[in-house]
Amino acid sequence: MQFKEFDAFPKVESGFVKRTGSGGILTLIISAVLCILVFGEIADYMKLRNEYNFIVDPLINHELQINVDITVAMPCDALTVDLRDIANVQLSLSDKLHKIPTHFTLSSGVSRTDKMRDQPLNVKQLVRAASRNAALAQASKQKGNEDFKACRIFGSFESNKLSSNLHIMAAGHGYFGTPHTDHNVMNMTHKIDEFSFGELYPTIVNPLDDSFEISETAFEAFQYFIVVVPTIYVDRYKNRLMTNQYSVSEYRRAYDEHQGFPGLFFKYDFEPLTVMITEESSMSFGHLLVRLAGLVGGYYVTAGMAHKVLSAIYYWFRPEQAPLRKHNV
Repeated sequence: MQFKEFDAFPKVESGFVKRTGSGGILTLIISAVLCILVFGEIADYMKLRNEYNFIVDPLINHELQINVDITVAMPCDALTVDLRDIANVQLSLSDKLHKIPTHFTLSSGVSRTDKMRDQPLNVKQLVRAASRNAALAQASKQKGNEDFKACRIFGSFESNKLSSNLHIMAAGHGYFGTPHTDHNVMNMTHKIDEFSFGELYPTIVNPLDDSFEISETAFEAFQYFIVVVPTIYVDRYKNRLMTNQYSVSEYRRAYDEHQGFPGLFFKYDFEPLTVMITEESSMSFGHLLVRLAGLVGGYYVTAGMAHKVLSAIYYWFRPEQAPLRKHNV
Protein backbone atom coordinates (compact mmCIF):
# COMPACT_ATOMS: atom_id res chain seq x y z
CA MET A 1 0.00 0.00 0.00
CA GLN A 2 1.41 3.40 -1.03
CA PHE A 3 0.50 6.85 0.20
CA LYS A 4 -0.31 9.28 -2.59
CA GLU A 5 -0.71 12.19 -0.20
CA PHE A 6 -0.12 12.68 3.52
CA ASP A 7 -1.00 15.68 5.64
CA ALA A 8 -0.52 15.53 9.41
CA PHE A 9 -2.34 18.80 10.05
CA PRO A 10 -6.15 18.76 10.13
CA LYS A 11 -7.85 21.06 7.68
CA VAL A 12 -11.20 22.75 8.00
CA GLU A 13 -13.44 22.22 5.01
CA SER A 14 -14.31 25.31 3.06
CA GLY A 15 -18.00 24.87 3.83
CA PHE A 16 -17.34 25.41 7.51
CA VAL A 17 -15.36 28.61 6.98
CA LYS A 18 -17.17 31.91 6.83
CA ARG A 19 -15.27 34.94 5.59
CA THR A 20 -16.29 38.19 7.29
CA GLY A 21 -15.47 41.82 6.73
CA SER A 22 -14.12 42.22 10.27
CA GLY A 23 -11.75 39.31 9.71
CA GLY A 24 -10.43 40.89 6.51
CA ILE A 25 -9.89 44.24 8.23
CA LEU A 26 -8.11 42.49 11.10
CA THR A 27 -5.86 40.67 8.62
CA LEU A 28 -4.88 43.96 6.97
CA ILE A 29 -4.16 45.58 10.35
CA ILE A 30 -2.07 42.61 11.47
CA SER A 31 -0.10 42.61 8.22
CA ALA A 32 0.61 46.37 8.44
CA VAL A 33 1.71 46.20 12.06
CA LEU A 34 3.86 43.15 11.36
CA CYS A 35 5.60 44.93 8.48
CA ILE A 36 6.42 47.86 10.78
CA LEU A 37 7.74 45.57 13.51
CA VAL A 38 9.80 43.49 11.05
CA PHE A 39 11.39 46.60 9.56
CA GLY A 40 12.13 47.80 13.08
CA GLU A 41 13.91 44.55 13.90
CA ILE A 42 15.93 44.75 10.67
CA ALA A 43 16.87 48.37 11.47
CA ASP A 44 18.06 47.25 14.92
CA TYR A 45 20.13 44.54 13.26
CA MET A 46 21.74 47.09 10.93
CA LYS A 47 22.62 49.41 13.80
CA LEU A 48 26.18 49.37 15.04
CA ARG A 49 27.35 49.82 18.60
CA ASN A 50 30.79 50.51 20.00
CA GLU A 51 32.47 48.17 22.45
CA TYR A 52 35.08 49.89 24.66
CA ASN A 53 38.16 48.21 26.13
CA PHE A 54 41.26 49.63 27.80
CA ILE A 55 44.81 48.45 27.27
CA VAL A 56 48.26 49.81 28.06
CA ASP A 57 49.47 52.14 25.31
CA PRO A 58 51.54 49.90 22.99
CA LEU A 59 53.06 52.77 20.98
CA ILE A 60 56.24 54.46 22.21
CA ASN A 61 58.65 56.61 20.24
CA HIS A 62 55.77 57.20 17.89
CA GLU A 63 55.12 60.31 15.83
CA LEU A 64 51.86 62.15 16.32
CA GLN A 65 49.74 63.74 13.59
CA ILE A 66 48.14 67.05 14.58
CA ASN A 67 45.43 68.69 12.47
CA VAL A 68 44.59 72.38 12.90
CA ASP A 69 42.22 74.82 11.22
CA ILE A 70 42.19 78.08 13.16
CA THR A 71 41.28 81.61 12.12
CA VAL A 72 42.80 84.46 14.14
CA ALA A 73 41.69 88.07 13.81
CA MET A 74 45.19 89.30 12.93
CA PRO A 75 47.20 89.61 9.69
CA CYS A 76 49.22 86.54 8.73
CA ASP A 77 52.58 88.34 8.79
CA ALA A 78 51.92 89.33 12.41
CA LEU A 79 51.53 85.73 13.64
CA THR A 80 54.05 83.00 14.44
CA VAL A 81 53.23 79.32 14.99
CA ASP A 82 55.64 77.17 16.98
CA LEU A 83 55.73 73.96 18.98
CA ARG A 84 57.99 73.10 21.93
CA ASP A 85 57.97 69.65 23.55
CA ILE A 86 59.07 68.46 26.97
CA ALA A 87 62.51 67.51 25.59
CA ASN A 88 62.97 71.22 24.73
CA VAL A 89 62.83 70.45 21.00
CA GLN A 90 61.59 73.52 19.16
CA LEU A 91 59.65 73.20 15.92
CA SER A 92 58.73 76.22 13.83
CA LEU A 93 55.43 75.61 12.05
CA SER A 94 54.98 78.92 10.26
CA ASP A 95 56.26 77.35 7.04
CA LYS A 96 54.73 73.89 7.54
CA LEU A 97 51.16 75.09 7.91
CA HIS A 98 49.15 77.03 5.37
CA LYS A 99 48.46 80.67 6.20
CA ILE A 100 45.81 82.39 4.11
CA PRO A 101 44.68 86.02 4.62
CA THR A 102 40.95 86.19 5.16
CA HIS A 103 38.26 88.16 6.97
CA PHE A 104 37.03 87.42 10.46
CA THR A 105 33.29 88.09 10.63
CA LEU A 106 31.75 88.26 14.07
CA SER A 107 28.35 87.28 12.68
CA SER A 108 29.62 84.05 11.09
CA GLY A 109 28.05 80.82 12.30
CA VAL A 110 29.64 78.38 14.71
CA SER A 111 28.54 75.22 12.90
CA ARG A 112 30.34 73.57 10.03
CA THR A 113 28.15 71.69 7.56
CA ASP A 114 31.02 70.24 5.53
CA LYS A 115 31.85 67.70 8.23
CA MET A 116 29.57 64.68 7.93
CA ARG A 117 29.69 63.30 11.45
CA ASP A 118 27.09 61.54 13.52
CA GLN A 119 27.97 63.08 16.85
CA PRO A 120 26.45 61.87 20.11
CA LEU A 121 24.89 64.34 22.50
CA ASN A 122 27.53 66.18 24.51
CA VAL A 123 25.96 68.35 27.20
CA LYS A 124 29.19 70.16 28.06
CA GLN A 125 29.80 71.03 24.43
CA LEU A 126 26.23 72.30 24.01
CA VAL A 127 26.53 74.54 27.09
CA ARG A 128 29.85 75.90 25.85
CA ALA A 129 28.41 76.57 22.38
CA ALA A 130 25.39 78.35 23.86
CA SER A 131 27.57 80.63 26.02
CA ARG A 132 29.84 81.43 23.09
CA ASN A 133 26.87 82.22 20.89
CA ALA A 134 25.66 84.69 23.50
CA ALA A 135 29.10 86.30 23.77
CA LEU A 136 29.35 86.42 19.98
CA ALA A 137 25.97 88.13 19.62
CA GLN A 138 26.89 90.69 22.30
CA ALA A 139 30.24 91.45 20.66
CA SER A 140 28.54 91.84 17.28
CA LYS A 141 26.18 94.45 18.69
CA GLN A 142 28.98 96.37 20.39
CA LYS A 143 31.32 96.39 17.37
CA GLY A 144 28.68 96.94 14.71
CA ASN A 145 29.15 93.54 13.02
CA GLU A 146 32.58 94.66 11.77
CA ASP A 147 34.98 92.56 9.67
CA PHE A 148 38.58 92.21 10.80
CA LYS A 149 41.68 91.40 8.82
CA ALA A 150 42.44 87.85 9.80
CA CYS A 151 44.56 84.83 9.01
CA ARG A 152 43.43 81.27 8.54
CA ILE A 153 46.05 78.75 9.72
CA PHE A 154 45.36 75.18 8.67
CA GLY A 155 47.07 71.92 7.78
CA SER A 156 48.56 68.79 9.36
CA PHE A 157 52.05 68.10 10.67
CA GLU A 158 53.97 65.38 12.50
CA SER A 159 55.59 65.81 15.91
CA ASN A 160 57.07 63.60 18.60
CA LYS A 161 54.58 61.89 20.88
CA LEU A 162 55.62 63.93 23.91
CA SER A 163 54.02 66.50 26.15
CA SER A 164 54.20 69.70 24.14
CA ASN A 165 52.99 73.26 23.83
CA LEU A 166 51.68 74.52 20.51
CA HIS A 167 51.43 78.30 20.53
CA ILE A 168 50.20 80.92 18.09
CA MET A 169 51.54 84.32 19.09
CA ALA A 170 51.97 87.86 17.85
CA ALA A 171 55.36 88.37 16.22
CA GLY A 172 57.81 90.06 18.57
CA HIS A 173 55.77 89.14 21.65
CA GLY A 174 56.95 85.57 22.05
CA TYR A 175 60.10 83.53 22.36
CA PHE A 176 61.85 84.82 19.23
CA GLY A 177 63.35 88.15 18.20
CA THR A 178 61.01 88.58 15.25
CA PRO A 179 59.83 92.05 14.16
CA HIS A 180 57.66 93.70 16.76
CA THR A 181 53.90 93.71 16.07
CA ASP A 182 52.06 96.96 16.52
CA HIS A 183 49.66 96.84 19.44
CA ASN A 184 46.85 98.29 17.34
CA VAL A 185 46.59 95.11 15.23
CA MET A 186 46.91 92.67 18.13
CA ASN A 187 43.65 90.78 18.62
CA MET A 188 43.56 87.17 19.76
CA THR A 189 39.91 86.69 18.88
CA HIS A 190 39.87 83.32 17.14
CA LYS A 191 37.70 80.58 15.70
CA ILE A 192 38.71 76.91 15.87
CA ASP A 193 37.16 74.91 13.06
CA GLU A 194 39.25 71.84 13.77
CA PHE A 195 41.81 70.77 16.32
CA SER A 196 42.43 67.03 16.38
CA PHE A 197 45.10 64.39 16.83
CA GLY A 198 45.34 61.65 14.20
CA GLU A 199 42.66 60.63 11.74
CA LEU A 200 38.93 60.99 12.19
CA TYR A 201 36.62 58.05 12.79
CA PRO A 202 32.79 57.84 12.98
CA THR A 203 31.13 59.43 16.03
CA ILE A 204 34.36 61.11 17.21
CA VAL A 205 33.83 64.31 19.18
CA ASN A 206 36.69 66.82 19.34
CA PRO A 207 35.72 69.35 22.04
CA LEU A 208 37.50 72.31 20.43
CA ASP A 209 35.94 71.93 16.99
CA ASP A 210 33.56 74.70 15.89
CA SER A 211 34.31 77.04 18.80
CA PHE A 212 34.88 80.78 19.24
CA GLU A 213 36.68 82.96 21.74
CA ILE A 214 36.35 86.75 21.76
CA SER A 215 39.38 88.72 22.97
CA GLU A 216 38.60 91.76 25.10
CA THR A 217 42.08 93.31 25.18
CA ALA A 218 45.16 93.32 22.97
CA PHE A 219 47.26 91.52 25.60
CA GLU A 220 45.25 88.39 26.30
CA ALA A 221 46.26 84.73 26.42
CA PHE A 222 43.98 81.76 25.79
CA GLN A 223 45.26 78.51 27.24
CA TYR A 224 43.88 75.09 26.41
CA PHE A 225 45.02 72.22 28.61
CA ILE A 226 44.48 69.02 26.64
CA VAL A 227 44.69 65.40 27.75
CA VAL A 228 45.13 63.10 24.75
CA VAL A 229 43.87 59.53 24.93
CA PRO A 230 45.42 57.17 22.33
CA THR A 231 42.63 55.33 20.55
CA ILE A 232 42.44 52.24 18.35
CA TYR A 233 39.27 52.11 16.26
CA VAL A 234 38.28 48.74 14.76
CA ASP A 235 35.38 48.80 12.30
CA ARG A 236 32.96 45.95 11.57
CA TYR A 237 35.28 44.66 8.83
CA LYS A 238 38.20 44.41 11.32
CA ASN A 239 40.09 47.35 9.82
CA ARG A 240 42.20 49.09 12.48
CA LEU A 241 42.75 52.83 12.71
CA MET A 242 45.34 54.28 15.09
CA THR A 243 44.13 57.70 16.21
CA ASN A 244 43.48 59.83 19.32
CA GLN A 245 40.72 61.59 21.19
CA TYR A 246 41.04 64.18 23.93
CA SER A 247 39.45 66.21 26.68
CA VAL A 248 40.18 69.88 27.31
CA SER A 249 39.93 72.56 29.96
CA GLU A 250 40.25 76.26 29.16
CA TYR A 251 41.74 79.31 30.80
CA ARG A 252 42.05 82.92 29.64
CA ARG A 253 44.06 85.74 31.12
CA ALA A 254 44.56 89.41 30.30
CA TYR A 255 48.04 90.91 30.81
CA ASP A 256 49.55 94.31 31.12
CA GLU A 257 51.86 95.33 28.31
CA HIS A 258 55.05 94.03 29.96
CA GLN A 259 53.73 91.14 32.05
CA GLY A 260 53.13 88.18 29.76
CA PHE A 261 52.81 86.84 26.24
CA PRO A 262 49.48 87.19 24.44
CA GLY A 263 48.51 84.31 22.19
CA LEU A 264 46.87 80.91 21.88
CA PHE A 265 48.53 78.10 23.85
CA PHE A 266 47.58 74.46 23.34
CA LYS A 267 49.34 72.41 26.03
CA TYR A 268 48.76 68.68 25.60
CA ASP A 269 49.79 65.57 27.51
CA PHE A 270 49.09 61.85 27.03
CA GLU A 271 47.32 59.19 29.03
CA PRO A 272 49.25 55.92 29.48
CA LEU A 273 46.16 53.87 28.57
CA THR A 274 44.74 53.25 25.12
CA VAL A 275 41.03 52.99 24.38
CA MET A 276 40.12 50.26 21.90
CA ILE A 277 36.77 50.96 20.25
CA THR A 278 35.33 47.97 18.38
CA GLU A 279 32.41 48.48 16.03
CA GLU A 280 29.93 45.62 16.36
CA SER A 281 26.41 44.79 15.26
CA SER A 282 23.79 44.88 18.00
CA MET A 283 22.79 41.25 17.26
CA SER A 284 23.85 38.29 15.14
CA PHE A 285 21.97 37.16 12.02
CA GLY A 286 20.78 33.99 13.77
CA HIS A 287 19.46 36.08 16.64
CA LEU A 288 17.60 38.22 14.11
CA LEU A 289 15.92 35.15 12.55
CA VAL A 290 14.84 33.86 15.97
CA ARG A 291 13.36 37.26 16.88
CA LEU A 292 11.51 37.51 13.56
CA ALA A 293 10.07 34.00 13.91
CA GLY A 294 8.91 34.69 17.44
CA LEU A 295 7.50 38.05 16.45
CA VAL A 296 5.48 36.83 13.46
CA GLY A 297 4.20 33.63 15.09
CA GLY A 298 3.40 35.21 18.43
CA TYR A 299 1.64 38.19 16.91
CA TYR A 300 -0.56 36.04 14.64
CA VAL A 301 -1.53 33.69 17.49
CA THR A 302 -2.24 36.55 19.88
CA ALA A 303 -4.31 38.45 17.30
CA GLY A 304 -6.27 35.30 16.40
CA MET A 305 -7.09 34.57 20.04
CA ALA A 306 -8.12 38.19 20.64
CA HIS A 307 -10.41 38.08 17.58
CA LYS A 308 -12.08 34.86 18.80
CA VAL A 309 -12.63 36.23 22.31
CA LEU A 310 -14.08 39.51 21.05
CA SER A 311 -16.31 37.66 18.55
CA ALA A 312 -17.60 35.32 21.27
CA ILE A 313 -18.43 38.26 23.52
CA TYR A 314 -20.18 40.07 20.67
CA TYR A 315 -22.30 37.07 19.67
CA TRP A 316 -23.12 36.37 23.32
CA PHE A 317 -24.95 39.68 23.53
CA ARG A 318 -26.31 39.43 19.95
CA PRO A 319 -27.03 35.77 19.30
CA GLU A 320 -29.32 36.58 16.34
CA GLN A 321 -26.26 37.70 14.36
CA ALA A 322 -24.26 34.56 15.07
CA PRO A 323 -23.32 32.62 11.90
CA LEU A 324 -25.23 29.40 11.22
CA ARG A 325 -23.22 26.28 11.68
CA LYS A 326 -23.35 23.51 9.12
CA HIS A 327 -23.55 19.90 10.27
CA ASN A 328 -22.85 16.71 8.37
CA VAL A 329 -25.89 14.51 7.84
